[in-house]
Amino acid sequence: MIKPESIRIVIADDHKLFRSGIISLLDDEPDIHVINEAENGKELIDCYPNSKPDLLLIDISMPIVNGVEAFKIIKKSDPNVKALFLTMYEGEEYIYYTMKIGAKGLLGKNTMKGELVYAIKTVNEGNRYFGKNCNEEQLKEIEKKYKQIMVDQLDDFVQFTETEKIILEYISKGMTSQEIAEALDCSKKNVDYHRSKVMQRLEIKTLPELISYAVRFSMVNKLIET
Repeated sequence: MIKPESIRIVIADDHKLFRSGIISLLDDEPDIHVINEAENGKELIDCYPNSKPDLLLIDISMPIVNGVEAFKIIKKSDPNVKALFLTMYEGEEYIYYTMKIGAKGLLGKNTMKGELVYAIKTVNEGNRYFGKNCNEEQLKEIEKKYKQIMVDQLDDFVQFTETEKIILEYISKGMTSQEIAEALDCSKKNVDYHRSKVMQRLEIKTLPELISYAVRFSMVNKLIET
């Protein structure tokens, strides 16, 4: 039975094994309960009104609707929503991006249980938590620094064609070349060609690097609308 004072959580991540791991990890915490789960941003948006959680644990990169976009949509209907993002993409830029959209925290997916529990309780109380080595003064410095960096990145994005921008957006959602081809009603060969051109222009060698860049690209575009 869930105690009235318990922190009620909805977790959204496209990897079932990871979701199950987090749920299992928090199972012996008497004042924290995972009440629902979603495997993509759309499911999170759909389940939120009925779940009415105290806190969202959200993966940044998810298919269909990514975590950033899902959070922004939910925040429009509930300005008081609290979110702690979980990501495998760590760095100051992600701290800035998540702060900018109104999230209260960000943790790497390799975070230990103790810190995760502490972060959940801190964010639930209305405070910010972006890692044990990131205090409020550092957060202000990151915000100042990345406001200019974001402007510079927007200038860089001008180099892409509209097709390349669309493909990058789809890549940020975790879609394969075949899935992108079906969405655009074109051949996989055509998608691979554009993807290859982007990688050459950015001097990116691996798929994880491309996905990481695509996530940042998507985030910056979402922030323009904020």
